[in-house]
Amino acid sequence: MCVDSELPHLDRPFDYEVPEKLVGVVEAGSRVRVRFSGRLIDGVVTGLADGSDFEGRLLEIKSSSAVPSYTPDAIAFADAVARRYGGSLWDVLRLMAPPRVAGVEKRDWALAAHDGQAFHEAHENLAPHADQVSLPADAVVRGARIVWEAVPDPARRHGLPVEALLAPAAAVAAKGLTAIVILPDARALTAAAEALTRAGLSRWSARSGGHFTVLHADDGPAVRFGSYLAAMRGHARIVLGTRPAAMQPVPNLGLVVMWDEASSVYEDPHAPYPHARTLAAMRADEAGAGVLLAGYAPSVEAMSLVAHGWAERAGVPRGDVRTGTPLVTVVDDARREAEGASGWHWMPASVWRRARAALEDGPVGIVTPRAGYVRATACARCGEWASCIACGGPLRRDSATSPLHCAECGADHRDWHCAECNSPATKQLRQGVERIAEQVRAMAGEAPVALSAGAVGTLADGEVTAGFVVATPGALPAVAGGYARIVIVGADVPAGGALGAELQAMRWWLGIAALARPRGDGGEVLAVGELPPAVREALVGWNAAEAAWDAYAERADLALPPYRRAIRLWGERPVITLALSETLEGERLERHRDIAVVDAAGGAILLVTRRAAQGVVDVLRRRQQEFSKAGDGELRMRVDAPLDPVS
Repeated sequence: MCVDSELPHLDRPFDYEVPEKLVGVVEAGSRVRVRFSGRLIDGVVTGLADGSDFEGRLLEIKSSSAVPSYTPDAIAFADAVARRYGGSLWDVLRLMAPPRVAGVEKRDWALAAHDGQAFHEAHENLAPHADQVSLPADAVVRGARIVWEAVPDPARRHGLPVEALLAPAAAVAAKGLTAIVILPDARALTAAAEALTRAGLSRWSARSGGHFTVLHADDGPAVRFGSYLAAMRGHARIVLGTRPAAMQPVPNLGLVVMWDEASSVYEDPHAPYPHARTLAAMRADEAGAGVLLAGYAPSVEAMSLVAHGWAERAGVPRGDVRTGTPLVTVVDDARREAEGASGWHWMPASVWRRARAALEDGPVGIVTPRAGYVRATACARCGEWASCIACGGPLRRDSATSPLHCAECGADHRDWHCAECNSPATKQLRQGVERIAEQVRAMAGEAPVALSAGAVGTLADGEVTAGFVVATPGALPAVAGGYARIVIVGADVPAGGALGAELQAMRWWLGIAALARPRGDGGEVLAVGELPPAVREALVGWNAAEAAWDAYAERADLALPPYRRAIRLWGERPVITLALSETLEGERLERHRDIAVVDAAGGAILLVTRRAAQGVVDVLRRRQQEFSKAGDGELRMRVDAPLDPVS
C-alpha cells in the first residue's frame, strides 16, 4: 500500500488487511481509503499477498474503488519515475491518474473487439501526408527513435503537420498496439482529433465506444476519467493528450509521438517535476516502442539524445524546406536606420506598406510578444523611466483611460510627475498586444482587425478569413491556406537571457512562421527587431536543429546541462552541508570527481555526470528521508532543475 503523505520517510509500502466485504474488489492498482495515524487518508494498493511480515495487528481497508486506476506495469513505471527524480511514489501516482469518478467506474469495462481494418484504412489516408513532409513514418513504426525537424503542413489547415504525425500512430494501432500522441495544448488536440475523424476514425465515448481517446482536463472530470480508463484498458488504440498523457497506462505500447517537444509546458510544475520528454524516453526503453520527437525547433535536450546514440536525427531535404516555408525577412536596426525616422516606429513604414498590400491576397497577422496594454512608460520630455515613488517599480497602463500604476506593488499614480524634469507627460514603452491592436485599428481604415490574446480570448483556427489579426505568439490562430503575410513586432529573445533563451526564441518565431503561406504562394514573414546571429540564421534558413546541435556541443565543452544533469538542493546551510558530506563510491559528494557543486540562492546546484546521476539522487533521497524521520531539518531536491543565476 502506498499512502498519501508529504513526509519523505513515509514513502514506503504499508500492509493493510483486505476485509471480507472487499475480497474480489480490491486489486493491485485500486484506490482505497485507509486509517493512518488516526485519520482517514487515500492510498493505492501496489500489490496483494497471502501474508505480512508485520508482527502487530493489521488495520483493514475501509473502502475501495470499483475498478483499479492503475495496472501493475503502471505502478512499476511510477516507481521508476519516482526514483529517477528523487520523489515519492505517491506524487507520481497522483500525477498519473485524474481524480476518480465513482459513476464512471460502474460502467461495463469489458474489452471491445479490435477494429484493425479501420486503423489500416486511416493509415492509408494519412500516409501521403507523411510522405509530403519526408517524415520517416515507417521507421518509427518499426521501433526507431527519431528527432524530426518538421516543416509546415502543406494543406495549411493548422500550424503543425498533424496528419503526418498521426500516420505512424494509425499504422501502429492497425497492428494491435497502442500509440500515445502528446500535444502541447487544446488547439493542437482539436486539430489532431479532427484529422483522425477525417481519416475515418471516431473518438471514444462511453455510449458508443470508438477508436481514439482525447485526454484533456477541459472535458470535465467524468469524461476525463472515462477516457483515462478506456485508454488503460485498451478500448482505444490511439491516445491523444497533453502533458499527463506521457504517463497514461496503456496495453502494448508501440509508439510515442511528441509534438513541439521543446515547449516549456511539458515540464510538470508539481513534485517531482518530471518532463514529458524524459517520460516518453523511459517508456520507450521499457516497452521497446518507437519514439517521434518532432517540432520546428528541436530542443538541445533532444539533440543530447542524438549525441548519446539513443535517437536518430531526421530532417527534410533542403529543397523541400525552401518550397514549403515562407520567405523570412529580418528588419534589423540597420535597415530601420536606413529608412529614416519612420523606420523607428514600432511598425516601420515600409513594413506597414507591405502588410497593407498583402490584404488583397488574404489575412495578415501581426504578432507581438507582450500581453496587456502598456508594459512600461517614460517621461515624454526627458525620457526618464516612469517609476513608483514607493517601491521603484515600473509604471504601466491597463487601458487607454486607466491611470498609471506600479507593476510591482500595484499603487496608482494618477498625478505622476517626472522626478527629473517635473513634466506630467508620458510616452509609452513596451506596448502590449491590446495597445498594438488599438493602433492597428486606427491605421487600417475599413479593413477588419481581430484581437487574439489570453486575457481577452483567443480566436479559433479557421475563424478569421480576411483582414488583420493582432495576437500574442501562442494565440495567433491558423487561417485556411495560411497568412499572406505575418509581421512580428519586437522580435527578440526571451527576457533574462537564461540558458537556452536563443533556442526558445527560434521556437517562438518558427512556430509563427509556420502559419504563413509558402514563399511560392507569396508568403512572407517580416521580423522587426535586432536578433542574435544564430536566431536570425535559423529563421531565414529554417534550420533550428543545427543551432540546437551546436548548442549541445557548446554545453558539452562547458559541462553544462544536458551534457550533465543539474540537481538543485534547498535547505538551511547545516542541512546542505550534511547532505554534501554523504559518500558515493567512497567519495564525499562535494569532492566527487563526477560532481561540480555551485552555490545558489537558498542552497546549491550539483552538476553531475550522467554516469553518476542516479547514484547521487539515491544517496540524497536517503538523506532526505533520514532528515524527515529525525525531524532535524528539511532538505528539498529537484532533479533536472533549471539553472537559475547563482548567488
